[in-house]
Amino acid sequence: MMKLICIPAYNEEKNITTIVKDCKKFADGVIVCDDGSTDDTAKLAEAEGAVVLQHKKNQGYGSAISTLFDYCRKENADIMLTIDGDGQHSTDQIPLLFNAITKHKVDVAIGSRFLNDDDTPAYRKAGIKIITSATNYATHLKVSDSQSGFRAYSSAAINAIHPTESGMSVSTEILLKISNKGLSLAEVPINISYEGETSKQNPVSHGTSVFATTMKYVSIRHPLLFYGLPGIVLFISGLVIGATFIDAYLFEQSIYYGSLLGSVVLILLGSMLMVTSILLYSMANLFRDRN
Repeated sequence: MMKLICIPAYNEEKNITTIVKDCKKFADGVIVCDDGSTDDTAKLAEAEGAVVLQHKKNQGYGSAISTLFDYCRKENADIMLTIDGDGQHSTDQIPLLFNAITKHKVDVAIGSRFLNDDDTPAYRKAGIKIITSATNYATHLKVSDSQSGFRAYSSAAINAIHPTESGMSVSTEILLKISNKGLSLAEVPINISYEGETSKQNPVSHGTSVFATTMKYVSIRHPLLFYGLPGIVLFISGLVIGATFIDAYLFEQSIYYGSLLGSVVLILLGSMLMVTSILLYSMANLFRDRN
């Protein structure tokens, strides 16, 4: 059984040697996707014995994950495990995820920091919880840590999942594909170290971007609720305002142009949203039928 440990990395020269060395104990190979690093990440990883896949320019975490999936498919890997290159994940916990695949026969195992008493900073925990709630709604899954990058995939999952998101929102996209493909999933309790500053992105912009992408998937998965319900509310509001305009015109001989304009705008917006929801719902059903 071929087990490959995959590490997406960007400017991780301080951590990459230790992580590759520790990962080698648990797998048949360690694969590092160097996402356009400007330091010696690739050189050090290769010196430690890792296979290094290089992006000439920084393309984003999702692009690195996609490259790693492509490599594992090409090599016919039986299990693919992804672990961050910043040292937050303890390599000693790798067997926990491998065991979930080999012994419990699930397709995807996710290491969750929230199944144990964790030291996640409050602002991170709040943001992840919000994103996870939206992700669970979009995917119909019940995970506690949708943004964990510590995951293991069976060969069935490797062949079924083809990520397309280039940024951090790839974690949400993969969960949606897991749901769509009917793959089995389990979470494994893990611990994460937040010693030192490991994040290279502004947490606010990062969280906002991921949440926006998550809501995009919610809108695609549930168009009638996301677009249709607001459309109905706007349409009815427009009719109510229009009725007050007609009432004032018939009984008071008064013309309130603001009410007329507001009524027309709300009715048009509501109609557009309702039509959009119906079209997206039909397209989503057609896509599901074909797959």
